[in-house]
Amino acid sequence: MNTYFRRAIEFVIVLSVTAGLAATASAADGALRLPVTGTLKGGGDFAGTVTINRFAVCSHAADCNRPGIDIVAIGIVSGVLTKGNKQVGTVIAEKTWPVTLRSGGSSESNARVGVITPAQETCRVLQIALGPVDVNLLGFQVTLGAVSLDIVGEVGTPLGDLVCAISNLLGQVAAVVELLNSLLGLLTGLLGGLVPPV
Repeated sequence: MNTYFRRAIEFVIVLSVTAGLAATASAADGALRLPVTGTLKGGGDFAGTVTINRFAVCSHAADCNRPGIDIVAIGIVSGVLTKGNKQVGTVIAEKTWPVTLRSGGSSESNARVGVITPAQETCRVLQIALGPVDVNLLGFQVTLGAVSLDIVGEVGTPLGDLVCAISNLLGQVAAVVELLNSLLGLLTGLLGGLVPPV
């Protein structure tokens, strides 16, 4: 077994995206990208990506006006707007998304990296859900669908220990935000590192 596969087996990541597509990360820019779709008010579609740069404590009233929203994801939405069969434009915009965290249950993931044997102990599934959210793109009001990221880690590994710590600290917003940013950095490095060399 080569080094690449040995490293992959050390971690277990379960990623779930509402669109049914796997999350991707770019090791070069240090950000996690997730696919997102949306609809334009008055008809039309949006398809693109959400790039999560960091998590923060919610401090802006417009982002915190939903019950239970104490954490936001800050990043960029980019993609293509279409109406009918015609492309309206390509957009990129900074955006803040409300974040909901849940722990426990089982994951209905579409992408798996790594292997768990029955003897390995895993943390509860941590679900990080973004949105849905409304955004103005090129003057069009677009409703972006929710994006969900489910993560499972093996106890005793860096990923597993972070997932367990976040699950155990839900409700302690400042501590969770710090751990989420550490998790984001680890996921970015891990996913980037798991891409086979070209």
